[in-house]
Amino acid sequence: MAPPVDPSTAKFYVKKEFEGDEYPYSIGADVSVPGSLNDKFLSVNVGNNTKVIAWQHYNESGVYREWEGANPDISDIGGLSRFKVVENNTRAISFQFVDQTGGTPLQYSLKIDARDVGTVLIKSNEDPLEWHLVGILPAGGPPVTTGVFLRNEGTGVYLSVGSIYFQWNKDTNEVDIVESEAFPPQLKYTRKGPSAFEIALIDNTPSQ
Repeated sequence: MAPPVDPSTAKFYVKKEFEGDEYPYSIGADVSVPGSLNDKFLSVNVGNNTKVIAWQHYNESGVYREWEGANPDISDIGGLSRFKVVENNTRAISFQFVDQTGGTPLQYSLKIDARDVGTVLIKSNEDPLEWHLVGILPAGGPPVTTGVFLRNEGTGVYLSVGSIYFQWNKDTNEVDIVESEAFPPQLKYTRKGPSAFEIALIDNTPSQ
């Protein structure tokens, strides 16, 4: 059974099932796990008003996870190096990238430069498809702009360089992608959750 936790706190433990040494962090904490604890946290109990957005690696790369409530085993992240403790209505924006033009797996890449996340490189038709964190948007927060670089990894040619804009929708409490001329024309998006989107390559012709 999970031990009690303050609503605005996340308590990490060095063993599964909330055992071992306890390390509490409050909302607002942006933590690069110190070397002595890197990859050591194995469970976390998250308060009712709180969410943890976590990365496998220090540079916000690799597998990412969102944790709320009691999590007796977080080992599937493959080792925890970086995390943020945020309010529970904060949305983590995530992408999957699929190629619908018939290319080979990993032939195309989508590089995202995102505020609060950094540079994220997503390859087409990864096996298995992973969700990649590409932005963080607090409830009611200002729009988030990300740079997008679409590249054919086989030829090295960039198909498009543009931007994707994210905006909070106060009516649905979801994140919307805002249509703009900067959105790469070779791509289309499909909503898969409140802030999760499948990005599909539908045309492999470079922009003029």
